[in-house]
Amino acid sequence: MSVGAATRPASSGSVTTTRVLLTGMSGVGKSALLAALRERGWRTVDADEDGLVTEYPDRTDLHLAELEAILRQPRHDRPLIVAATGEGQGQLYPFVDHVVLLTAPWPVLEERLATRSGNAFGKEPGERERVRADVETYEPLLRRGADLVVDTSQVALEDLAEQIDALATQEDAR
Repeated sequence: MSVGAATRPASSGSVTTTRVLLTGMSGVGKSALLAALRERGWRTVDADEDGLVTEYPDRTDLHLAELEAILRQPRHDRPLIVAATGEGQGQLYPFVDHVVLLTAPWPVLEERLATRSGNAFGKEPGERERVRADVETYEPLLRRGADLVVDTSQVALEDLAEQIDALATQEDAR
């Protein structure tokens, strides 16, 4: 997975609508957070659900051109959050105001993957092993590029949504 330091443009001081890249391994709660933020008025894009990834046994390739086009659209009257984790995601960092990494300890992820509904990825032992390996290999890289890291095993969904919602408030106050 090619990630990198989060390099984003400096604020111009004008009021803008926040753009957030949400990242993290399967099972951390990205989809649940997107649903909570959608209820709060955020525009949301889920790369997995919206067909903006190609899955391989050993990696996830993001459709970077399409994701970049979404992030390059003129700013809207509502904040935008894009959930995307995969090869080359660091190329999206210049187009967002914040990179948020959701994380959880492996035993929590393993349980969530085995019991979740709505997304079959992680049900098979090989898929869970891939996530476990990705946590060890790639999560340290994701941490380096993130502005905010949240352990979803330690925070309620509503509190997490409040934290992310506050990013838009901070951005709009500039």
